[in-house]
Amino acid sequence: MKMIIAIVQNKFVDELIDKFYEENISVTKVSSSGGFFKAGNTTLLIGSDEKELDHVYGIFKDVTQTEEIRDERGHFEISGATLFVLDVEKSLRI
Repeated sequence: MKMIIAIVQNKFVDELIDKFYEENISVTKVSSSGGFFKAGNTTLLIGSDEKELDHVYGIFKDVTQTEEIRDERGHFEISGATLFVLDVEKSLRI
């Protein structure tokens, strides 16, 4: 089993959660903030079997997009979502 920790731009969160629910994929939403541009973000926690990872990645790719930002500091690309994928030793529901 894998745990996906996804830092997502707020504007993509509602559509992502809707897609995950449509696909019967459980997701936990945690509000967060920070980053270089101090933009609003949300952290999504998703437990997934390894065989389903490509499907989950596909949902992220379909919904989110990278944006280009220019300001006084320069030109930057900001991803719509940053994913961290961790091994889960054990999962319990109590």
